[in-house]
Amino acid sequence: MLPLLLICLLPRASTENCLLCWPDLPALLDYDLQILWGTPGPPTELSQSLHSLFQDDGIMLQPWYLDRDLVEEEIAIFFNEVDQAIGKFRDDKTLLLQEIDMHKNRFAKRLNKRAGELREQACSEPCDINPPMKVIQCANCREHFLSCQDPVLCSARNLHSYKWDLILMSFGIMLPLVTAGGGCYFFWRKKKETEEGQGSFSAPRNEPKAPESSHGPGHKLPIL
Repeated sequence: MLPLLLICLLPRASTENCLLCWPDLPALLDYDLQILWGTPGPPTELSQSLHSLFQDDGIMLQPWYLDRDLVEEEIAIFFNEVDQAIGKFRDDKTLLLQEIDMHKNRFAKRLNKRAGELREQACSEPCDINPPMKVIQCANCREHFLSCQDPVLCSARNLHSYKWDLILMSFGIMLPLVTAGGGCYFFWRKKKETEEGQGSFSAPRNEPKAPESSHGPGHKLPIL
């Protein structure tokens, strides 16, 4: 059942939902769901819920690259959860659909996490991808051979890291300048206050002038 679902599928049209890179997957999903549910077949709502995984406006899966083996592993886990949900809520369609929605969200998160781990594996040191790994590029559904320090995948990661490094470096440069500027202003202000204080004590006093004679500046007082 699952091996039939997980056979090698050819990539196709450009999309942002990486699952759409395998165009035969929805039909195989219907086949497996029919087997899990049995006769007379699963409810239409259940089939539509699973098909929403492959819609552009459904659960968006936007990793950069995905390895087919990773997709197979996660789909196998997802269908095992679907099987358990059917066994538990077969007679309650509302609860069944709620359970399926929960598992779809978990499936999307796991798949994105695995794609992130693949990116870290390729872009980190040390790297053990040897020989190059064949993956699907989700942006255009083309095959890509992923290698250590992949120029496409790692450049985007390094650019994001570089932006943060630049911000932190700029902050590290500006902080001492701001601190130094504040210190210069403090010492300048302190010096100015000191000079003003000294000036108030050292200024010459205004001596009172002797009164001038009423007879004019050239008149001499008589000697008694």
